[in-house]
Amino acid sequence: MMGFLIIFGFLVFAGLMATGRLPALLALPLMAAYIALVSGMSALVYLGDVVLMGSMKLSGAMAVVIFGAMFARVIMRTGIADGIIRVAAEFAGDRPRMIALLMVFATAFVFLGVSGLGAVIMVGSIALPIMTGAGIKPVDAAALMLFALGLGLTANTASYGVFIGIFGGEAILPYYLPAFVIELVAILVYIAIHIKPSDGAHGGYGKLFASIMQGIVHLPMDICRAIASALHDDDSIVKERRAVNTAAYLAPLIPIAVVFGTSYAIGFGKAADGKIDALAAAIVGFVIASLYASLMTRPRQLVQVMTGAIVDGIKDVAGVIFLFMGIGMVVTAVMHPEVAVVLDPVIRFALPSSRMMLLVFFAVFAPLALYRGPLNMYGMGAGIAVLLMSLDTYAPVLLAGIFRATSYVQEADPTNSQNVWTAGFVGAETSDVLKRMLPFSWGMCVAMLAYVMMFA
Repeated sequence: MMGFLIIFGFLVFAGLMATGRLPALLALPLMAAYIALVSGMSALVYLGDVVLMGSMKLSGAMAVVIFGAMFARVIMRTGIADGIIRVAAEFAGDRPRMIALLMVFATAFVFLGVSGLGAVIMVGSIALPIMTGAGIKPVDAAALMLFALGLGLTANTASYGVFIGIFGGEAILPYYLPAFVIELVAILVYIAIHIKPSDGAHGGYGKLFASIMQGIVHLPMDICRAIASALHDDDSIVKERRAVNTAAYLAPLIPIAVVFGTSYAIGFGKAADGKIDALAAAIVGFVIASLYASLMTRPRQLVQVMTGAIVDGIKDVAGVIFLFMGIGMVVTAVMHPEVAVVLDPVIRFALPSSRMMLLVFFAVFAPLALYRGPLNMYGMGAGIAVLLMSLDTYAPVLLAGIFRATSYVQEADPTNSQNVWTAGFVGAETSDVLKRMLPFSWGMCVAMLAYVMMFA
């Protein structure tokens, strides 16, 4: 009975979020409290385990978000983002499909090494104006940005922390390449359907290539000029926002280089084993990139730029941090032994016993990953995944593939902080972005489930 009450209460909270009557910032902590109350958890256990420990469960992700937001503010304060947009705008008006494809690839490349809202803000502040400037509709620009984010994260090991913790690295590893290919195909289909080519599109790419080569040739000299300005009193190269030298445009690549460099040279893992945590590498990358961007553009204002970026960056992601705390509370409450005992019979009763019917079940109910629903891996979905693993009925590789599939639908969730920011940045409604993305996200989910059925 208690298990059904928990499920019923969860559906009520999900409905309140879906209808906009209760924001996720409040719904998630309240949901965790409801789960604890119905399961009979004592107040002391609830406060100590769910509220305190749960709110800190995603502390690493919170740190990455803060440092990423700081870096985003640095490149905006120093004029780097504006400079990139101005340069790209010269070549962005002729071929919308090509611009969309290039922006998708560039965004996906960034998210191979980083994650979090700060990185979304950093990349989106550059890529979204380029796409809308090329004549792409705001809703399509937002959808492509979010699909590109998902494309990069499909091959980003750091983004699989929840999966690795529940299913194990060996279970999720086989899905890296298939997940990437499925999303890439879906993006190409989306561009072919929704991004119309301009009539009489022409030129610009030879000029773009020549400009890039010229920048590479002058890169050493630009770096030397920036260093010289830092050592002397002449700040003339950065007095105007448009006077950003070519070397500064490398700043967005630095977090990626640090993450991949440390992964190759040291390896990801525990410090006790002589390795570095992936989140720690991302933080180091953001710090180095922020210092580099400041030194290349405003060397005499380094302290002011960094301080202002930290303060403004924290303001940008304050809501996201509290959202992460709420998610941590829900995951901790669902995974708590007292709750797991109550939910176990309900899960066994609700799910089909055969492998084929299990895949059909998740294909049909995949949209339950939306609105922090029961299949959302950053909410109750993690708890359900743990419960399914505890049943010892299904192989870990099968369950890992199933929940990787439903994560495609989660990309379209309008309660995601990156979805809210992206839609707001281009002036689109989150509901319109959801309608645009859902057919493709659901299709990717079905394609991955078909792959799981054949190979898992």
